[in-house]
Amino acid sequence: MSEQSALTTAESVAALVAAHPQWLDDGRGVPTDPSPAATLIGTGESYAAWLVLSREFADLRAPQGPRAVVVRVPHSVDALPRPMSEEFAALVAAPEGIGPRPIHLATVADPLGAELGSQTSDTAYMVVEHVPGHPRPAAGWTDDLLATHAAQLVRLHERAYDGWGDVTATDRLEPRLSMVDTGEASMQWWSDQHPGLATAADVAALWPRVRALFAATEPQFERLERFALTHGDAALPNILVAGGQPRYVDWEWSSIGDPARDLAFIGGDVWLDPWYLRLGPERIERYLHAYVAAGGQGEPASLAARGRCWLVNEVFFLALHFRRRAEQGADPEYAERADTLLARLDAALA
Repeated sequence: MSEQSALTTAESVAALVAAHPQWLDDGRGVPTDPSPAATLIGTGESYAAWLVLSREFADLRAPQGPRAVVVRVPHSVDALPRPMSEEFAALVAAPEGIGPRPIHLATVADPLGAELGSQTSDTAYMVVEHVPGHPRPAAGWTDDLLATHAAQLVRLHERAYDGWGDVTATDRLEPRLSMVDTGEASMQWWSDQHPGLATAADVAALWPRVRALFAATEPQFERLERFALTHGDAALPNILVAGGQPRYVDWEWSSIGDPARDLAFIGGDVWLDPWYLRLGPERIERYLHAYVAAGGQGEPASLAARGRCWLVNEVFFLALHFRRRAEQGADPEYAERADTLLARLDAALA
């Protein structure tokens, strides 16, 4: 199979990895006869994720298990919210053990991606290390695990930047971040692209209160001078826990940005299973103090204020996204999720 063939079946993905056995070298060397097998393990909004295991006899008998990689194939390169090169560059920049180790990137019509990996004329894909573990249910998120998550984010946020922007453009970062501008830009996009969703009665009634929260917290963002590499979508499904240690997958929203965003996506006074935890003020305070105690920069009160804005921004526009998915014929549960998020947001901003 050529690398330009469509990667839509287990056989095609396995054949791709078979042609590149070096990708399976996890420190144990390159398998002589990997005989890879591929299994579809996830189909998200942007990517299909394939787990590829080496079936070499020695690997099947190894105490640590077979060598494995994950191949991420975008449904449509043109529809990706951010270029694949941004995600891959973030994985390159992230400290070891935070996310999957980046292995190979093949891009279509993306010069930055070609610099990081290789160019393909047809199907783009990304090969990364397989991260062991599973998302924890809400009941499994103890204060100890929240503190461990906070300490991992400290490691991710360790390097300081003097502005925010793309991971691949650290020489062109913006020095000031406005939450009002961020929210208004998103609302303008929805108004232009999906006016019926943006003008729905409950959405139109909530938006002034959402914007008022952003405006009231804007001084906290104006004082923000230290930025960091951020995952950008550290919600529960993207946090895999193994042996009590969290690691982060699906880095498509990564950027140089406000560390409070990563902290916020764990949940708060607006929640929805399985994405966001229901956390009261006391637990959030303990969580943020654990972050600062582990070496995280910032004051807990400012992190909490900015983080609440990020969570509100996320769930408000996620509700519109869920309604769009329902209109497109997705599971009716999407419409119910949207109603739940907006109702809880309405109560939180009362």
